[in-house]
Amino acid sequence: MTAPLTGYTATLPADVVLDSGQLYVGATVFGAFNGGLKFDPGVEYRNIEFDGKRSPITALDRKTSFMPSVSGTVIQLSTTNVLQIEPGATVVGSGAWTGSTSYMPKDAAGFLAAGDYLTDVRCVWLRGGGNFVQVRFPSALCTKYDITSQDGAEIAIAITIEARLDMGVTGAQIGDAPYRIEYIASV
Repeated sequence: MTAPLTGYTATLPADVVLDSGQLYVGATVFGAFNGGLKFDPGVEYRNIEFDGKRSPITALDRKTSFMPSVSGTVIQLSTTNVLQIEPGATVVGSGAWTGSTSYMPKDAAGFLAAGDYLTDVRCVWLRGGGNFVQVRFPSALCTKYDITSQDGAEIAIAITIEARLDMGVTGAQIGDAPYRIEYIASV
């Protein structure tokens, strides 16, 4: 008996995704990463409960929420990155040293403004055939970061960027996924 065919050709995989990928905010590369990028769609399902049910049942599942995120470890911290990882931060002038700049994080009391969100965040990977696959967040927010330094090594900034559904977009509905997976010819 012959094994059933899968998504692979007889000799090689048909569409391997190569390398660690690159993160963009708009047309700008976010920074250099160490260890690649991770996309988690954060989809949650619920199998409807009823009295006497002993196991999950086909056709009773429904998607209940999305919490898509991209995470990775950046090894650089530019002035642009500070404003990307600290939503709503503002430049408040020069710092304690000549030629330095200070950034003030947004206070914890109020809502973020529309301009505090990142737009067109794209996590892009090269495909074996020379084209690309990307996960795109039209609107996003860096919800977590930490900075770790180590003697004799680069700084490591672990970041998590989460997608947000922009209800200001024409046709947006509460249950829509706040991300897209796209196959493209070039970045």
